[in-house]
Amino acid sequence: MTPEAFEAAVRTLFAEVAAMTLATCAESRPWASDVYFAPDGWKLVFFSSPASRHCRNLEANPACAATIHPVVASWRDIHGLQLEGRVEPVKGLIAMGRAAAVYCAKFPFAKALLEAPGESAAKMARVRPHAFIPQSVRLTDNRKGFGTRFVLRLEEGRPLGPLEREAGN
Repeated sequence: MTPEAFEAAVRTLFAEVAAMTLATCAESRPWASDVYFAPDGWKLVFFSSPASRHCRNLEANPACAATIHPVVASWRDIHGLQLEGRVEPVKGLIAMGRAAAVYCAKFPFAKALLEAPGESAAKMARVRPHAFIPQSVRLTDNRKGFGTRFVLRLEEGRPLGPLEREAGN
């Protein structure tokens, strides 16, 4: 797989899949949560309440993992991403505005919730933007053969080296 084909496959999954499963851990207790996300380059923006269990876990330990994959009917069609990295709260008005813009571009309903008076707007006011910053992105694609997997290692959104093919499990 070429780096261009890898990036195209990743971008397609970023665009077509609404939610990622975010895996966090604090005090030796793992937790997984589904969150809607929107890509901002390699960063993945999501909005969550600071009081949620996954955000409390991330405050204690920002290291986490995520998966992104479409629902398929057969193991032969499994394809998706496994990501390792960290989550940071988005801070600053410009960064928060950008996070809201990329999120609303993918999810137009979010803009309507932010603008709506009443209960929905009050609930939206309690959430904050966060950014998942991947350190590795693994693409699994059984459509190209069982266990076909490629990995790209990143540092601050920049590849650390060439795309690697990993042996299947």
